[in-house]
Amino acid sequence: MQTNFFSLIDQMNITGFLKLVIAKTGDGKMVLTVLLNNDQCTDKAQQLIKPMNLTAEVSELDAHFFESITKPMQHTASLLDSMQQYMAGLEAAKAKSSMEKDKQVKESKVLSAKEKKYKELLDQSLKLEADSKYREAWTKMPDPIEYPQYAEAIRERKQALSAKFPPDLFASVPEPVVVQPAKATEHLNDPDTEPIDDPEPEELEYNEYSGLESDDVPF
Repeated sequence: MQTNFFSLIDQMNITGFLKLVIAKTGDGKMVLTVLLNNDQCTDKAQQLIKPMNLTAEVSELDAHFFESITKPMQHTASLLDSMQQYMAGLEAAKAKSSMEKDKQVKESKVLSAKEKKYKELLDQSLKLEADSKYREAWTKMPDPIEYPQYAEAIRERKQALSAKFPPDLFASVPEPVVVQPAKATEHLNDPDTEPIDDPEPEELEYNEYSGLESDDVPF
């Protein structure tokens, strides 16, 4: 005998396991219990869905069985599918939340280690400054590029330390420029300068008293 029972079930287009329990009653009727489950759905709330019970004559079941269960089973399948998608999204959100939390913890540890390093360097610089080792204290200061939140404070402290540096005894001192006075003979080496005639010695007039000493000159 040919039947289209399974073809009609296939046409319902539902996802899951359709469970059908059939029992006969004493008055010639049949009791049918229909339940749809979806093993892909991890939401335990699907256990709250009660099975669908039908009691009718055999002829009535032949005429109206699929008409009676198709829409309820389709709604159930849609509900279970939505629950499954919700649970999948919930698991993804949980995993992402854990990843974000782990990321925040790692970032917090990195920042904590960086802050610890900053404090260590600053303490070393302060100790060297207390010992009047200003250059060493300057070099121990943290790099402002690595600590942008403290960049201004770092620059101000390094500037204050550099102002306390002792003078450098080995720094090159420019030699003073000595200007030599011009000599009278320099014009001899200058071809553009006219020579200056030396005055001739004044001739002394000779008289009869020139050979006498001052005491012998008669007045």
